[in-house]
Amino acid sequence: MTFRSTKVHFAGDLPASVDGTLTLVGVSKPVTLNFERFKCAQNPFNKKDRCGGNAVGKFKRSDFGMKYAIPAVGDEVTLSIEFEGDKE
Repeated sequence: MTFRSTKVHFAGDLPASVDGTLTLVGVSKPVTLNFERFKCAQNPFNKKDRCGGNAVGKFKRSDFGMKYAIPAVGDEVTLSIEFEGDKE
């Protein structure tokens, strides 16, 4: 599974959502992830600015050709990506 971002949408100075391409079992589809949290602060240990948060989106596994056990096993999947990084 890979997610490659193509565009970030902002609400003021903060990211609100990110468009990208999700590739799963060799099939690529557009997916939008919405930021639930995003915060920046100074790391108390190395004194660098650090930002982190999470982004969430939904997709149907059948869109990627994974149809086994539908409808007994749900088709909709929630993708949650958590991230953190230091500003260089």
